[in-house]
Amino acid sequence: MELRYEGYIDLKSDADFAKFLNPELVGKAFPGVASITKDGDWYRARMTIGIGGLRGPMDVKFRYAEASENKVVVVGSASGLQSTVDFTLQLIKEGVRAHWVFVGNARGLISALGKPIVDAAAKSIVDQVVRNLQSL
Repeated sequence: MELRYEGYIDLKSDADFAKFLNPELVGKAFPGVASITKDGDWYRARMTIGIGGLRGPMDVKFRYAEASENKVVVVGSASGLQSTVDFTLQLIKEGVRAHWVFVGNARGLISALGKPIVDAAAKSIVDQVVRNLQSL
C-alpha cells in the first residue's frame, strides 16, 4: 500500500535548514521515539505506534541518502506488528521554507487494515513529525 504526503515547513531564517542535517534531531521528531543509536551509516530507533486495533513497537532504521545545504533525503524502513514500511523523506530548501515529501510503502498486517484506516493514522503521524520539525 503506497502512502504519499507533502507540504511545507516555514523556516525561521534562510540558514535554519541546517537543522535538518542532524539525523538525531530529525529522528526524534517522530512520535514515540525515545532514543536513536548510530550503526555504521545507519541510525536505529524504536518507536511505538497505534494504527486501528494494532498498537506496539516498531524498529526503525534510516540513513541520509543525500545531505546538502539545500536538500536532505532520508531513506529507511520500519518493521514490527508483522509489518514493514519502507519510506523516503525528502526536504528541499525553497528560500525561507522547506518543501517536504514523504513516500512510504506498507506491507503486512498493517496494510490488511485497509487504505482509509492506514492513511488516516499515517497522515496523523506525518503531521506530528512536521509540527515537531517546525518547532526545532
